[in-house]
Amino acid sequence: MEYSLLSQINPTRHNWCIKVRVARMWQLSGTSKGKDFTAMKLALVDEEGVGITACIGQKDLNKFAKTLVEGRSYMIKKFQVSRQAKKFNAVPNTHTIFFTLWTVVEEVPTELSNNLPLYIFNFVDFEGLDRRARNDHGLVDVIGQLTVIHPVVQFSGLNGPSIRQSVELRDLSDQLLSITLWGEHATSFEDEFLIETIGKDEPVVIIFAGMKVRQYLGATTCGSGAATKWYMNIDIPEVNAFRASLQGRGSEVLFLPGDSDAAAGDIDKAISNRKTVSELLSLDPHDTDDVCFTCDAKIKEIDVSNGWWYKGCSTCKRGLKATFEGFECTNCDETKPMMIPSYKLNVVIKDSTGRAKIFLFGGVVEQVVRRTADELVEESSSNQILLPTPLRSLVGRRYVFQVVISEQTFRTGQLCFHARKVFAGDQHSGADATGREPPKDPSVKSAIGTASTTYGKETKNSAFSLTEAPIDPEGGSTPPHETHTVTTGKNSSTKGKEVLSSAHDKPGSLLGKRSRAARKELFSAKKEKASDE
Repeated sequence: MEYSLLSQINPTRHNWCIKVRVARMWQLSGTSKGKDFTAMKLALVDEEGVGITACIGQKDLNKFAKTLVEGRSYMIKKFQVSRQAKKFNAVPNTHTIFFTLWTVVEEVPTELSNNLPLYIFNFVDFEGLDRRARNDHGLVDVIGQLTVIHPVVQFSGLNGPSIRQSVELRDLSDQLLSITLWGEHATSFEDEFLIETIGKDEPVVIIFAGMKVRQYLGATTCGSGAATKWYMNIDIPEVNAFRASLQGRGSEVLFLPGDSDAAAGDIDKAISNRKTVSELLSLDPHDTDDVCFTCDAKIKEIDVSNGWWYKGCSTCKRGLKATFEGFECTNCDETKPMMIPSYKLNVVIKDSTGRAKIFLFGGVVEQVVRRTADELVEESSSNQILLPTPLRSLVGRRYVFQVVISEQTFRTGQLCFHARKVFAGDQHSGADATGREPPKDPSVKSAIGTASTTYGKETKNSAFSLTEAPIDPEGGSTPPHETHTVTTGKNSSTKGKEVLSSAHDKPGSLLGKRSRAARKELFSAKKEKASDE
C-alpha cells in the first residue's frame, strides 16, 4: 500500500495515508478528578523519525480506543490535518492529525514495521528550561540521572485532596532539576522504581516525557500531566551515552525519609523568611513577586462584610457567575456547573507591631477547622454573613502564617496577602516586642513539634503543615535550543495514567503504605518466585 511521510502531509488534502508507530498515547480529562475522558492523544513517529501528535475526540473514542495499542504500528488513512496549538504539544510539528468518523486504522505486521522507531523524544537541556518556563511552547522531555526520591505527600488544596511526590535529576554538568509528580504518577513511581532496580547496582538514567515546565520561587521545575510518561534505563543511544559518561559518579538513589524528618522540614519552613506584621506592611510588592514570608500572629477578627463562603464551581473551585437561568463557570466554560460552597476568609491578624488583613481560601481553611465549607453551610446556616461556631473559635488563636503578596495588590493599589500554609503556633508563648519568640533553652522542645490541642482534638507533631495550597505545575516560555530525537530500542517500564489515588491519609501527611524496606522485600520475593517458575 502506498503511503506518505509525515513531512509531506498538510491541510490541503483529506485522503492521506501514513505508516506510523504509536510511540505514546494518553487520555485527557475534562475534570480535576481525572474522570470522564474527553479525548485521546497519540505521539506518532514514521520511518524518517518525524513525529506528529494525533487527537481522537470524545465521540470517536469508542471506535478507536481499543484498536490502538502503544508501541504497535499502523496504516492510518482518511484523517484531518490542522495547525498544531503550541501550548501543550508533545511533539514539535506545525501540524496535528485529527481522527474523524471515516478514519481507517489497519495494524502493520511486526516484520513490516522494523524500520519504525520505538520512541520519539523532544529533549531540552536543563539550562534551556529557564527560557522555556517563560512562555507556553509545548511540553518537554528531559533526561538525567535519578538521585533523590522524596516521600509521597497527600494534601488538601483548592481542587480538593491531591497527592504529589518530588524526585530530583542530575545532568552531566551536575545541575539539578526538581520533578513533581501528581496523582497516580506520584503513587506509582516509587513502586515501579523498586521493581526495576531490585538486585541491580547501577545508575538509573531516566527520561521524563511530556512534562510541563514552570518557575516557582525562582527555581525551574517540571511537573507531570496527562501526557507524562517515564522510561528507566531503556536501550537507546542517548541513554547509553549518558550512562557511559557517569563513570565514577556513583549509582545510589537517596530516599528521603518522612515522619520526624518531614516535621523537621516543616519547622524550617515555619521559621524561614520571618516577618513581623509591620515588616509585612512595609514590603514593596514589585520586589517580592511570589516570595513566601512567615508571620507569627494571632487571629484578631474575621471580617464577614463580604461573606465567609462563596458559590464555587465543583470542578475548578472558581467563583460562579450568576445568570438568569442559574450560574455559569467562566473558567471551565460550564453552562450548568454544579455549585459547591468554598471558603473565603478575610482575617485580621495581630502581633505586637500591628495589624494586617490576609485572605484564606479553600483547603487552607479546611485543614485549620477540620471541616469543609459545604458541611458548615449544611449544618449551621447558608447565611454568608453569619459566622459558624467553628470559624468564630479561630479568633484569639495563634498561628504561623506563610503568606505571599496577592495579585489583588496590583489591581486595587492596596497591599494584600493570602496564606499558602498555616502552621500550628504556640498558644501560650510570650513573643517580644518584635513579635518574635525570645531565645529558649536548647534543651527545651519548641512548641512547634510538640503535642497541642485544637478544638478538643489532640494533634501530635503539630509541626506538620496544616495545609498547603497546591502548586499549579503548568508553565512555558521561549523555546530553547532543542534536540529532536527519535530512537529505537528495547521496551521498558512506562507510566502514563492520570487518575487521582483514593488514599485516605491526613492532608499534609505522608501517604500511608508499606515501608520501603517491606516493599523491597516483597518485590524481591516476587521476582525470585517468577524466575524459579
